[in-house]
Amino acid sequence: MPFTEVQPLVFDPAKARRLAKQGNIDLLVGQAVPGKVVSLRGEISDANCYLGGHTHAYDHAFCAKLCAAAGGPLVFIPDQGEEIYLVLSERNGIRLPENVLDRIGVPGIVVKGKVLNSGGVRALAVEGLTP
Repeated sequence: MPFTEVQPLVFDPAKARRLAKQGNIDLLVGQAVPGKVVSLRGEISDANCYLGGHTHAYDHAFCAKLCAAAGGPLVFIPDQGEEIYLVLSERNGIRLPENVLDRIGVPGIVVKGKVLNSGGVRALAVEGLTP
């Protein structure tokens, strides 16, 4: 199935499940990502600009949101430490919450989620923001 036909199914998981069942395909949409529960302070930015030139923060927020809207990967840059995390949604196939997407490029946010390490890649499955 072409990507352009799959993309709208993000907003209709019930239809996606029906189609997967018809094709005898495993569908992990909605399953929780495993990991250690954490709250971290830092910034979510787009991976392309951050990894390519450490471009991030307020001056880059609009660009980072455009990259995310185009499907580019996101990273979490913690205030403390040098570990950068690949950003995942807390549940497979479910978008990040709108309030998280609105804060892309804003330093000093606190996110709650789960940290996991798979094959040497550190990831942060973001559940949401903490007050």
